[in-house]
Amino acid sequence: MMSMSYQAAMREPLLSFEQERDAIGGWQDRGDRKALELLLRAHARQAWSQAARHTDNPTHLEDLAAEGMLGLLRAADSFDRSQEVRFSTYAAWWVMNGVSSALSRIKAVIDIPARTYLDAQLGRLPEDEGALVRLAAQPTVTIDSGTDDPSETRDILVSGDMSPEEWVSQKSRHKQLHRILADALAPLNPEEAEVIRRRRLQPEPEPFCAIASDLGMSQDRLRQLEKRAMLRLRRNLIDGGFSRNVLS
Repeated sequence: MMSMSYQAAMREPLLSFEQERDAIGGWQDRGDRKALELLLRAHARQAWSQAARHTDNPTHLEDLAAEGMLGLLRAADSFDRSQEVRFSTYAAWWVMNGVSSALSRIKAVIDIPARTYLDAQLGRLPEDEGALVRLAAQPTVTIDSGTDDPSETRDILVSGDMSPEEWVSQKSRHKQLHRILADALAPLNPEEAEVIRRRRLQPEPEPFCAIASDLGMSQDRLRQLEKRAMLRLRRNLIDGGFSRNVLS
């Protein structure tokens, strides 16, 4: 992708309507890269002008102008020469869309949807949401302000969500616990294992009457079965490496 400085873009001469159509035709019909370069150079000021509307940071300005140049390239690919319209008019939307889409990605310290970023800049979001978006779009953020004020930056950025490392660690721990529990249940007979699952391994334990009816036994006998099954399960878990203090 060709690049041009702001000064070079402003010095580039404009094309006449006929020169413009010849350049578009050369690119679309023959893949003529020189014709494409001529077209892009002549309209590069359009990309720079759109970029300058959003930032005065030199680094951001160059990046946004480059996205605008990509918009010009897409416009050159899709321009309909049967329409009596100048290329700059047609390309304006492509340039604006390219710059706008890149705006939040280039200026923000975290990813922000382009529409959300623009809405915050234009004051279309609630004040608290807009403040957070503008904070994320700052080139530098002070993590530790040195104060205990909960409205300061460091408190705004605190997240209660687990980090990727914590999430992976928890998932691995859960898998290990499931494996140990499955190993401890395996030596139990089918009735004992079923009672444990229905009474101890569900968010809400099933009532004795329902389980006793399914297993064809009295509720008193079911309570004895549950007690015996829990003792065997506890012993198996300790043998499998569980701490007695955890199980007490």
